[in-house]
Formats: sequence, C-alpha cells, structure tokens
Amino acid sequence: MAFKLFKNGDDLHENGDELIKRGEWQKARNVLQKSVDKDGGDDSLALVKIALIDLMGQLNNPGAYRNVASKAKSIENRGTVDFGITTINLSELITECEVTAKKLDVLNSGSKGKEKSDALQAVATEMEDKIGQKPFIIRQMFANDSTTTGETEFYNLMALSYEVLADEEVWNNPQKAAEYQQIAMGYRQQNGQTGEENMKRIKQYSCTSKCWMCGRISTGEGIHFFQTPADVSEALNSTNDGNLKSAPDNGHIYICRACYTAVSRRADEISTGYYNRAIGEIRSAEARLQAEIAGLQAQITSLRLTVR
Repeated sequence: MAFKLFKNGDDLHENGDELIKRGEWQKARNVLQKSVDKDGGDDSLALVKIALIDLMGQLNNPGAYRNVASKAKSIENRGTVDFGITTINLSELITECEVTAKKLDVLNSGSKGKEKSDALQAVATEMEDKIGQKPFIIRQMFANDSTTTGETEFYNLMALSYEVLADEEVWNNPQKAAEYQQIAMGYRQQNGQTGEENMKRIKQYSCTSKCWMCGRISTGEGIHFFQTPADVSEALNSTNDGNLKSAPDNGHIYICRACYTAVSRRADEISTGYYNRAIGEIRSAEARLQAEIAGLQAQITSLRLTVR
C-alpha cells in the first residue's frame, strides 16, 4: 500500500478543508499556512481561508474585515469559494467586509454629535443599498445568525444616529432631544424592537419640574433636575403646580441640577474635612504610640545592660 511520507501544498490544502468542515479552526489554519509555505498549493485561496479563520475571533476589529476583503479581491474572478460546507460569493463577501469595517470605524471613533450621526447614516444607507435583504455571510457562518441583513442594520444604525443626536442635544435642549429619541424609536420599532429604552428617555427628557429649593422650573429628569429622598411633613405636602413635578412624591422631592450639585459638593467638602481631621488624629495617635514604644524599648535595653 502506497502512502505519501511528505505532503505537498495541494495535500495540505485538502487536509485544511477537511478540518474546516469539522470545525477544527486552529488546526485548519496551521495546515493551510503550511500549504502556503510549500510549493504546489493554491496560496491565494488558502490565504482567504486563513483570513476568514482569523476574523472569527476578531468580529469587532475593522482591520480583520479589511484583511478578508483584501485577500478575497485577489481571487474575486473565481466567483465563489468553498469554506467548509458553505459556498461564499466573493463579491458579496468583499462588499460586506468593507462596509462592516466602515461601520466599526465609525462606532470606535471619538467623533460625537452631528459628525458621528452623519457618518452612521452614511454607513446605514450603504448597508441598505449594497446588501439589502441578504443575510450577512460572516454572521451566518460564525454566529449561526441569518436574521441580520443589510436592511436590519440600516434600521439599527439610523436609530443609533438619532440617539447620538439626542445625547448631544439633551444638555441644551431636552425637548429637541426627546424628538430625536422619538425618531430613533420609530426606526427600532420598524426593526421589530420595542423601543422601550427610547420611550423611557422621551419621558425623562419631556418631564418638567419646579425646584423645591429655589423654585426654578427645568425640563429633563435625571439631567437638569433630580429626585432625591426627603422627610416632608404633611403641612408642607400641599404644593400643587399643575403638571409640574414639585410636590413630595413617596418621600421624595425634586431639585434642579444647580441646587442638587451645590448641596452635593458642599456635603463632599464637609465629609472630606471630617475625613482629613480623623486621619490627622489617627496619625497623631500613631506617632505618640510609636514614641511610647521607643521609650519603653530604650528602658528595657537600659535595664538589660544594668543587670549584666
């Protein structure tokens, strides 16, 4: 019976394909890399498969997607490539990887506000135009997810773009921020999501309160005014300002951001003062104790010398 003592590049490539089918990814990668290092194998094809295996553990790394796209372009004229039991359209794979890399670049960037929102919307439009209702190849292969499509990503990214605008606007104009959250909720609901978090923020941003301490009216619960626990007697529990949150509510009152932070910072100053004073007294006590111990040690040494 004849057998090959040394495998050539083609043999190693076939072995790598079998390992991919069995899901033994790292072994497959090592074998495919060996096939590249030896003469006779299809290096370009092997490098695409290696790049795909590497991508599996780096799904949030835009560079890993670009590496797959770069390697796939070198054999794009083949039309398709078999990866395990999956046949991949190379043009679709290249497009998906390039657009996904752009999305990750935007999400990982330090940009904010309108700049980030515009970038997210640009990627969202590209997802819808270039991928549409087709499921993402990578997510199908590595996450067994056939529900993520170019269209679902469009809705998610559009929603996120308006949430970014809301976060930027809420400090100066809570009502405008609530409008942006309303638009974001619409996109999420079109994508089959509840939009519950958006609704929660809409209610917070739209809520108006009269400060219990200074009387100033502010809009935006959790941003421009806060609920804080307080002990309020029945004689005080009679405020009625229509729809404003001002009267005590289950042992809480509402305070504007200015009063809230002023009280909090003053409380911090007082507690820091007490802490520093306590630490100072502890260190003074330690110093006195160390001095007494040193004195006792000197006496003991003196007595020992006298006895001798």
